[in-house]
Amino acid sequence: MGVHLVESGDTVWSIANQYGVSPQSIIEANGLLNSVQLFINQTLFVPLGEKDRSMRFSDNKWNIDRNYDSDLKRATPGATRSLIVQRNTLISVVLFWEPAYDNIQVSGYYILRDNIPIGFTQNRVFVDTNIKIGQTYNYKVTSYTADKIFSGYSNIVRVSITTYIGPVYWSKANQYSGYLKGTDVSFYTPELDWNKIKNDDIKFVYVRAGGSVLNGGYTPDFMAQKHTIGIKSVGLPVGFYYIPHWSNLDYDLNKASIEAERYADHILSLMNKVGINGYGDLLPALDIEPPLGQSEIGLTGKQIVDWAKAFCDHFKSYTGRTIMIYTNRSFWSDWNITPEINILNDLPLWNAEFYEFGAYLRFSDDTPMSFGGWRGYNIWQFTQSAIVGGYTRMDLNWCPSLDLITVPAKPINLNGFNASKGTVNLSWNKNTEIDLKGYNVYKDGVWITTNINNFITISNLIIGKTYKFQVQALDIFNDVSDSVFINVYISR
Repeated sequence: MGVHLVESGDTVWSIANQYGVSPQSIIEANGLLNSVQLFINQTLFVPLGEKDRSMRFSDNKWNIDRNYDSDLKRATPGATRSLIVQRNTLISVVLFWEPAYDNIQVSGYYILRDNIPIGFTQNRVFVDTNIKIGQTYNYKVTSYTADKIFSGYSNIVRVSITTYIGPVYWSKANQYSGYLKGTDVSFYTPELDWNKIKNDDIKFVYVRAGGSVLNGGYTPDFMAQKHTIGIKSVGLPVGFYYIPHWSNLDYDLNKASIEAERYADHILSLMNKVGINGYGDLLPALDIEPPLGQSEIGLTGKQIVDWAKAFCDHFKSYTGRTIMIYTNRSFWSDWNITPEINILNDLPLWNAEFYEFGAYLRFSDDTPMSFGGWRGYNIWQFTQSAIVGGYTRMDLNWCPSLDLITVPAKPINLNGFNASKGTVNLSWNKNTEIDLKGYNVYKDGVWITTNINNFITISNLIIGKTYKFQVQALDIFNDVSDSVFINVYISR
């Protein structure tokens, strides 16, 4: 397929004659229907047959040289491969494809539906929202270079839009980004074969530790222990989440601290059951959503975030761990929680924007929209209808890096020596986490600075005294690693 930029005086018939094709083929390829009115600088697709090169069939040597270099290597990009319907819902079709095997530089891709161009993108994923239930569509893709030299077509894929959504599979576009799959389970999830889950490329798991009941406070999830033991038996990292019962009938900020402590203690006991001390491998999470089947909870948005803030702050002071917020844009909108009153958006976000409800997605790149003042997400829960390890109706999440949901690693190889009069030079190996903020440095248990570099000089020390220095890594969410210590005697 070629491209023609309409100039003054051009008509469908003159363009067709110029390229040696029929006027009807141009009309159909561009969806002109019965309209033949053209506009200056309008881009038209010109179907040129199987080779689909942006040149006439009567190419002269100059035209050929535009498409072939001096070594006669092909400068027309190869056709895209393996076009698939990644998923479809009642309102959208998501397409994904592979690039050609050649090394021709591609600038982008045009997408055609039923032989009519419907859009272009620089990515390898495209979302078509102009669809109707009951219709069947045929899609194909062509790539192009910066000079608008077009490849041949990809394979054709067909999709019928029905009222049956079906299971949603792992997003292939996201998989190619290197992001990691995870799932989450609760008492709704039966006992699972965790080897099957792990073998389905699952890299992390969250377990519902518990929830609160009206006027009853924290109540453990009866499957939490069994799930935790199974997850750790196959070596997967585990984290926990808690769902408060949001209601004006028992709203009390003092209860936030009580429930935070009970949540922390329960996590500690669950990890102890698998022989590990601590509050989980992953960030603990607080679920902010209305009780199941209930939308009216009698609380204002400000009351909700105030309670959650009190809960998270107390959990941090009680355990040293940062809480991640699980919620979505719909809840925030229903409760009128604007970025101005959202005092939680400095905490990490677990964004629940399901493929099943495509209106939540930003169709340009098939990712969830931002909301609430958060600039991104640490986890995206993208479906509740996945097949994982052969089990149906499973939640699936993706995470750019486990660094974003784990505490930093403890710095290693801490060294220190009395460099000169009253000074100590400290150094250690750099951490590799993508969300690293720096390193907290302590002297005799007292914080003295947060250092960006993995080395520091400390001065004004007393000769003849031994100091105990402590270093811990710090991430952007203020989670800290275990500390590493060294004693240095000041001899000069």
